[in-house]
Amino acid sequence: MVSPWPLLGSTEIFDAGIFRVAKDSACSPRTGMTRDFLVIHIPDFVLAVALTNDRKLILVRQYRHGSRTVSLEVPGGLHDGADETPLQAAARELLEETGYRGGRWLLLGELRPQPAMQANRVWIFLVTGIEARGQAQPDAGEDIEVELLPLARLAACIADGSIDNALTVAALSLAQLGGHLQEDGT
Repeated sequence: MVSPWPLLGSTEIFDAGIFRVAKDSACSPRTGMTRDFLVIHIPDFVLAVALTNDRKLILVRQYRHGSRTVSLEVPGGLHDGADETPLQAAARELLEETGYRGGRWLLLGELRPQPAMQANRVWIFLVTGIEARGQAQPDAGEDIEVELLPLARLAACIADGSIDNALTVAALSLAQLGGHLQEDGT
């Protein structure tokens, strides 16, 4: 049976503000061998798979400097857990990035983006029955365009690479597995 490795020690080696890197020392319960691991501590993420009343998927197109590309994604962002729940963070991000709010919210799941190196989670919500309630108010470091995608085009956008953000694909997959992205609303 695979068991967690007991942590022998942890030392922060780098603090970049938005994330920290620690060097952990842990011991294999199977072999007794000690090994060092680098762990990236990033705040949790929240994502909103949002559908309008006419069953269009609300996506955001934005520049991502890490890949130096413009990415088509579900709305979302960081959740530090201090002053808001994951649901409140997702609702805030949806409003800031798209101008949409309200509707019916459902937690689709909680995933680990990269458990080999990252300690964070992503909380994925479905929100249905929403309408535009104002202007988007993106952060100063964000250039965002809202795009309403008919559900009939979703599979093709993933297949042709138009949607290639792994967390967005995972969020959409959870919604699809739950039967929430049927074109007819069933």
